[in-house]
Amino acid sequence: MAVADACPFDRAIQSTAFDCSQSRKTFIGEKESVICSNLNARQDCVLLVRQLKKNARFALQINTANGLLTHGQEMKLKSGGLRGLQALPCSNQSSDIHDLLNRVITEFGNIEQFPYADLVKAISRYKLRRGS
Repeated sequence: MAVADACPFDRAIQSTAFDCSQSRKTFIGEKESVICSNLNARQDCVLLVRQLKKNARFALQINTANGLLTHGQEMKLKSGGLRGLQALPCSNQSSDIHDLLNRVITEFGNIEQFPYADLVKAISRYKLRRGS
């Protein structure tokens, strides 16, 4: 069951590749979860994930933008997309998702105007860590 204020980038944060000044870790039952303390920032992240998924369908080998993603596809989409944002000159290579998104929004005006061709390349290149 989804939590209304769940962070769209929770797995990227839990993987320790990224952090977010707007996130808080919490426990739901015995499972650690990441929630967003800023609903306006969360809306930006939800829109970014939607746009990434829409633009990366071919790279993720999914037929529709509404298709369910495997764990691997989700990690590739979100972590790869964030790494793509980090690679942009305006990003200052920030690992704070909220800061990163605000820097890129300032540069491009809004999330729909992001350079998705570059972001999809980063998604395609992203490799999942293999457990030992």
